[in-house]
Amino acid sequence: MIKLGIFGSGKVGGSLGAWAAAKGDSVAFTAKHEASAERAARAAGHRARALPLAELARECDLLLLTAPFAEIIPSLAPFSADLRGKILVDVSNPITPDHRALTMGFSTSGAEEIARRFPESQVVKAFNATFAEIYAARRTEIHGQKITVLAAGDHEPAKTQIIDLIRRLGFEPIDAGPLANARYLEPLSLLNIQLGRVLGLGTDIAFTLLRKT
Repeated sequence: MIKLGIFGSGKVGGSLGAWAAAKGDSVAFTAKHEASAERAARAAGHRARALPLAELARECDLLLLTAPFAEIIPSLAPFSADLRGKILVDVSNPITPDHRALTMGFSTSGAEEIARRFPESQVVKAFNATFAEIYAARRTEIHGQKITVLAAGDHEPAKTQIIDLIRRLGFEPIDAGPLANARYLEPLSLLNIQLGRVLGLGTDIAFTLLRKT
């Protein structure tokens, strides 16, 4: 059984998948264009391979959804039976093509819409508010401060697995509560984009939650 499936093999999916493979996980990639998945698998090394989406849905217990949000539900819908009982980690954000605004919010979120469409899967929101460049560089801290990765979900065992993955990669995981709190995590990603790409702070930035231990 493949431990981790990556749906979407761009910068975010390719980087997280390669990182997990380097940590010892078996990883499989799929993408809209087969060549993209194959490139990601080659870059990730011998623990990774490329698979068609149908096979990925059958074989993987945990899927990172790193494709654009608009593609996720239509692409996965034919395989809903294979996704029953599986963990879907929504890494996407429902943003406009120019990355300047969200396409939904206030009363729902992209992650909640995925959960409504796949009610027999366990949906967790995580990894969505950090630049791909951070993942590609495998940076877990900046100036000695651990980068925070937040995870929100209603299924506690599933969320615990994702928090463990976050910790194994070296980040500081924070339980962000129920899946409805994805309504706050998705705007956090848009703020990150505004700070880094619009206001000129660059992509070598990340959020850190400081707290007394």
